[in-house]
Amino acid sequence: MKSKRRKGSVLMIQAYLRIKMLTGLRKGDILRLTKTDCRDDGIHVQPSKTRKSTGKRLIYEWSPELRAAIDEAVAVRPALSPYLFSNKFGRSLFEEEKGTTKGFDTIWHSFIERLLKESKVTQRFTEHDLRAKVGSDAESLERARQLLAHSDSRMTERVYRRKPERIKPAGS
Repeated sequence: MKSKRRKGSVLMIQAYLRIKMLTGLRKGDILRLTKTDCRDDGIHVQPSKTRKSTGKRLIYEWSPELRAAIDEAVAVRPALSPYLFSNKFGRSLFEEEKGTTKGFDTIWHSFIERLLKESKVTQRFTEHDLRAKVGSDAESLERARQLLAHSDSRMTERVYRRKPERIKPAGS
């Protein structure tokens, strides 16, 4: 009897995209997420970039959209696994010992090729561009810094705030 479990790389990337656009987390941090990181009050994350420096931990509070994205990631995994994003053997798509994401990168590349071929999207973009979009779309520099988990807003402003700043004229 065939499994009724929905799975597939496109569904996995769609769930990944939703989580990325809601949290702004780095690729490695999303790929390291486990079911136990998803607690009653939200998603608990210690960004990889802060592990050896500040050790700062974050809690992304639940919204209906974030909860749905996490539920979708769990539903489309190719194997039962503690990881939200795993390979068919249930192992994380982030290779800790090598610090690489080759399996995910292959899936991403195939997804982008298919997206360009089968949709109205015409401009190629990288996974990292999505993090910049989260930073650019945030209503303020401080909100962008918070979402991207930067300790200093200078990095946020220099690298991630890509949209032109909108300024109202004096007297408006």
